[in-house]
Amino acid sequence: MNTTDLSAFLPDDHHAAMEAAVTPVAAAMRGSMILKIAGEVRALAAKGQAVANFTVGDFRPAQFRVPSELSSGIQRKLKDGHTNYPPADGVPELKAAVARLVRRNWGVEVSADWVCVGSGARPPIYSAWRLFVEPGDRTVSFLPMWNTGYYAHLNGSIHEFVLTKAENDFFPTVEQVREAIRGARLVILNSPLNPTGTMIDPEVLRGIAQALVDENKGRERPCMMIFDQVYWAITAGGRPHSNPCALVPEATPYVVHIDAISKWMCATGLRVGWAILPPYLQVKMKALIGHMGAWAPRPEQLAAAELVDNPEALQAWFVTLNEQVSSRLNALYSGIAALREEGLPVDAIAPQGGIYLSFRVNLIGQGFDTNESIRRWLLDEAGVAVVPFQAFDMPGESGWFRMSIGAVGLDDIHGAVERLGAALRRL
Repeated sequence: MNTTDLSAFLPDDHHAAMEAAVTPVAAAMRGSMILKIAGEVRALAAKGQAVANFTVGDFRPAQFRVPSELSSGIQRKLKDGHTNYPPADGVPELKAAVARLVRRNWGVEVSADWVCVGSGARPPIYSAWRLFVEPGDRTVSFLPMWNTGYYAHLNGSIHEFVLTKAENDFFPTVEQVREAIRGARLVILNSPLNPTGTMIDPEVLRGIAQALVDENKGRERPCMMIFDQVYWAITAGGRPHSNPCALVPEATPYVVHIDAISKWMCATGLRVGWAILPPYLQVKMKALIGHMGAWAPRPEQLAAAELVDNPEALQAWFVTLNEQVSSRLNALYSGIAALREEGLPVDAIAPQGGIYLSFRVNLIGQGFDTNESIRRWLLDEAGVAVVPFQAFDMPGESGWFRMSIGAVGLDDIHGAVERLGAALRRL
């Protein structure tokens, strides 16, 4: 058969052709800094250099497997022929199981018609933005935080990034939130927090939820909140996760909860997530997700439903997962703390929740001018790959970085700390 090389028909100037073809919104979209760094890590590893990859917010299957009940359940559902389209907002079994999970965990009463399932957490998050935000509306998030800048850009909102402080575990104060949401259409909150590995104090969350209620008194168009809790089950030392509607039930009309099996089942590639929101809003999110075709695969939904609806098996899995995560985070934090006690210019915040550690290298003004120069030095001289907080919209050269333990084992961590110490001592 003769074949035609279609690339011969493309214009010579690809950039000009792209700008002529796509919308201004698409043309202005930035690529992911995290993916760029991941490419550098792969290149060094291909050359045989020892690199501890603390960059990815993912689980390397060689380190973290999904629950056996989930993998066997998916295989069983495939064998049973569950390969057709699911309902646009999720199979009834999963929606009911999620509603029961919410009641068990936080003592708030919701039913299956509050649940809208999507292919991971991102489609429900994007759908929530589309539900509530028009171009020119004001939206608010608190830095550092994952990906809100991209969603604001896609929706054409006037977005306000509010800076937080390390002494507050990188969460906003109640006063900051109360001030920021005046006249805003959407506010985003995430706990446990990506990228910092910290958890919001329950009393602070209570105050924030009450501030949301107060702001909406007398407003024609309410300020809504996206509360992203995809890491809720991964906590240090059994620290409890707090839910805004459990603390302040009056906030319920204004809160969209986001959750997924991606993190607390180590199932990032299986793409099952959901939003929990009032039924009169759920029907509109269902329509959005349906038209995007962003539903989760039927076998994965059904298998996830069985495990979510089995409290004993789910709790046993959480114990195993938290042991795996905590052993890595504690080893990493202890190693950095030992270097700090030695007088080396590093620091970290003790792990609280999620799979991340906030890591600081205090070298700005000591031969280094930017976080990027420190990041590159860490990679080249210590084989330690990290992500600067600028990847999460945080401005300034503060020396703060995210470290993720999803792709590393204890040997990787010990080796990384040893190389880091040696590199710092050479300065």
